[in-house]
Amino acid sequence: MKTQHTSSLYPASTRCTVILFIALALATILLPACSGSGHKKADTVGEVVELPHADNDIAMTLRSIMDAMNVNQPLDSSEYNFQGILTDGQGMPLYTDIQGAPGQWSVEVISPTKARVKNLYLGDLIPEELTQYLLQSLDIPDTLMVKEGSPINMPDAEIAIYDFGAGQLIFETLTAKTEDGHSGPLLNILLLKKPHTATPS
Repeated sequence: MKTQHTSSLYPASTRCTVILFIALALATILLPACSGSGHKKADTVGEVVELPHADNDIAMTLRSIMDAMNVNQPLDSSEYNFQGILTDGQGMPLYTDIQGAPGQWSVEVISPTKARVKNLYLGDLIPEELTQYLLQSLDIPDTLMVKEGSPINMPDAEIAIYDFGAGQLIFETLTAKTEDGHSGPLLNILLLKKPHTATPS
């Protein structure tokens, strides 16, 4: 006759103690691993945040000035003047200076009808690429170009002028050198309101 098997070596209370001990041991091993994984993710996120990023998109800056001109609104220096990093549509700096830092720009209202945007330092700026990005972003086709070439008194400079209705968008590019021999382009972007432009009805 078969009888129910019972262990005299591991009574019920002892078995519970062993199971509890194993569970605690596993928790001790697994918790640091999970914690380490969390730290790794946090470090990765921190690295992404540290990438150079700014919200001052150059195309949006120019668009704002052009919109003011289109509605015959005088430019206000307190609204537009800025010095710092301007970016492309992805939030990345437009160039890196010769020190390896994100390139700095100046946005300046010269008069109620004139504004200028220019890079402050030499670096790896590519004016042709930036110009194309701006023309596409501002919906200015090549057919709106009214002048291109080198000014008579500045043979080393290049100029391109586009008409956007209420005013003109002018790109002036010249190559400059630092005292220690580094060279790079300086880009002046001018926005000029045409005189006697009536307010659109």
